[in-house]
Parts: sequence; structure tokens; C-alpha cells
Amino acid sequence: MPNQETVDKFFSAVNDSYDALLDAVRSATDRGYRISRKLIDETERGQRDAVDLTRRLATSPRDVAGFYASSIRAVTDAQGRVLDLTRQLIDEVGDGQREGRDTIRRVIEANREAGQAAIEATRDTVNRAGSAVENVRGRVRRRTSSNTKTREASETKSS
Repeated sequence: MPNQETVDKFFSAVNDSYDALLDAVRSATDRGYRISRKLIDETERGQRDAVDLTRRLATSPRDVAGFYASSIRAVTDAQGRVLDLTRQLIDEVGDGQREGRDTIRRVIEANREAGQAAIEATRDTVNRAGSAVENVRGRVRRRTSSNTKTREASETKSS
């Protein structure tokens, strides 16, 4: 039976591996939420701008210059929002890649530690089993040797 320290080391490493994966899932969920929230916010702003622009046209249909200026401003604002959203998306993807590499490194390290603990436990178990077999073998040899000597002594007395 492996010692408690080796067993604890093994399960601690397995737990570390799962923790790394859970951290990655949480982080990805947070990133997805931030991107989704930003997309929703920007869509709402775009919708409000479109309604305001339509309202302006409906209230002053003859103010072509004012409508044109408002349209240009709305399009420029929309482009700015798209660029901002794209920048955030690229930043989040970069962060995700870094976190992915870190997660893989943590999982590999934890698996390596778990493997080493399993090897230690196996080695300890095999050594103990080998010692037990040697002890039994030695007792069997002594008994066999003792029985042979006793038999030989009996045969010598009977002759």
C-alpha cells in the first residue's frame, strides 16, 4: 500500500489539473460575457442613433443639410463603435490565447506530478510486495530445509 504522502501528492496534482481547467472555463465565460455585453450595448446605441436620425428626417424633411450632417455623424459613430468592438474582440482573443497556453502548462505540470506520484506509489508497492515474497520464500526454504534435515535424521536413526 502506498504511503499517505504519495496518495495526497497524486490527488493534489489531479485537483490542480481540474482547477486549471475550471479557471480556463470561468475566464472564457467572462470573456464571452464582456464581448456579448459590448455587442448588445453597441447595438442599442446604433438602434437609438437610427431612430434619432429617422425622427430628425420625419420632423424636418426639408432640412437636407442638417439630415446629411446627422447621417454622417451617425455613420462615423457607428464606425467608431465597430472599431472599438473589433479592438475589444482582438484583445479578448489575445488574452484567451495567453490563458490557454497557461492552462495547458498548468495541466501538463499537474499531470506530470500525478504521474510521478503514481510511479512512486507503484514503486513502493512493488518493493513491499517483493520484500513480502522474499520473506515468504525464505520461510519456505527454512521449513523445507528443516523438514529435509528432520527426515534425514529420522532415516539415519531407523537404519
